[in-house]
Amino acid sequence: MGPPGLPHWFFTSYSDIRSNFPLVERFHQDVERWVGQILGRQTPGRGFVDVRDVKPGELWEDRIVRNGVCTSMAMLVLYSPSYFQSHWCAREWTVFTARVGRHRSEACAPSCLIGVLWQKGKQDWPDAVNAYHYVRRGPDSVYERHGLVHLVPRGPEGHESTEYREIVLEVADLVADARAAALPHIRVGETAHLRPPFGPESDLPVDFVVAYTEQDRSWGEWVHTYLDTHGSVDVLRLDGPADPRGERLRIALRRAGRVVLLVSRHSLAVGPLRREALETAFADPSLCSDLAKLTPFFIEDVPDEAFPPGLLPLSGGELHGVPDTEAVQDMIRTAVKAPVTDPAVVRQAEPAYPSNAVSSFERTLAHALALAPAVGRPAAREVWFELTGLDPGYAPSAELPTLLWAFAVVRAGRQVPHGYEGIALALESIAPDTQETLQVRSLVDGHKGAPDP
Repeated sequence: MGPPGLPHWFFTSYSDIRSNFPLVERFHQDVERWVGQILGRQTPGRGFVDVRDVKPGELWEDRIVRNGVCTSMAMLVLYSPSYFQSHWCAREWTVFTARVGRHRSEACAPSCLIGVLWQKGKQDWPDAVNAYHYVRRGPDSVYERHGLVHLVPRGPEGHESTEYREIVLEVADLVADARAAALPHIRVGETAHLRPPFGPESDLPVDFVVAYTEQDRSWGEWVHTYLDTHGSVDVLRLDGPADPRGERLRIALRRAGRVVLLVSRHSLAVGPLRREALETAFADPSLCSDLAKLTPFFIEDVPDEAFPPGLLPLSGGELHGVPDTEAVQDMIRTAVKAPVTDPAVVRQAEPAYPSNAVSSFERTLAHALALAPAVGRPAAREVWFELTGLDPGYAPSAELPTLLWAFAVVRAGRQVPHGYEGIALALESIAPDTQETLQVRSLVDGHKGAPDP
């Protein structure tokens, strides 16, 4: 199916009772009229709004082609409690935000998704919605207290308030600005795999949920893109209000095969999965059976005292500071593909990397060792480990990702006197005078005389 014959400046996405359809149409037409004046009479295009009920049996593909979800320059969203419960609206929002996501490389791109509070509700908005533009007014305004539906003029003689006119003009300006963004189109066939973050489909099972804060978006989007090649992925934003009962984590754990939590100082200080909330979750017996599906990855160096101890037995590793992209991908794949183990067993077993018993020195040494090309090849690792003089029983599998393997070697060096010295000597015998070897030697010499952890 091709795009509509007439390009849409924007389309209006909404869900409301039939008696409010004329109000939706009035607001849409007022915005459309002002957009036309801003862009000029000779600029081709118009707005689109569907003021009719969905027909039984109507095909989704027909609808998104008709209303321009895949091709319109902007989407005007009228948020309401009914909107977040609508299958159609959730799908429209998801397809359009997928287009916006493709355009995010442009840091200064105008807002193409324009949210308006149409009807005030009692429930918080879904996490994903808060990441996009939302027209705001003062806390005492009719708009913020009740919603725009109470400001739209009733009938041709209805009074147009100053507050209403200001909102119309603001939205029209945003729609006109969006025309310059040249938002990429999306093919109808590419929309089938997209999973809405709200609406009836939002409780469907997914393979992975990735949880991260807005400040850590670059990491979150990178991990999301990688996991998308291995299954279905949804997002849990961590910038929303506190969640003392852990409902958002509970929902994510129920839906997903794995919940990948990207841990940073920021994520542990704000939002629904801050340190206190995680500690509460670990103490909740009703969550015990699901917590093994939580897989934290540390995306920056977080002080030991900043994170709850319960995270460490579940950890998939430290992703920061690893220069090899393939090694990072190996770490993620190994962690999320590993069998989910009963939490009680996980907590009794030897801590996985990174361990709470790993000192800052050992972390630095493992990262330096992982950079050495001489030990980056699995075929050479067995020979190299023999040169360390360490107990062969502590030899890690040569098939582990490089950084995980390096941490296992460092832990083995901890078990015997002068074990770290053996690691440095082995590297010097294989690759003398390289920068990586000199760095390992410097770390080991600097550690001599310091008490082991």
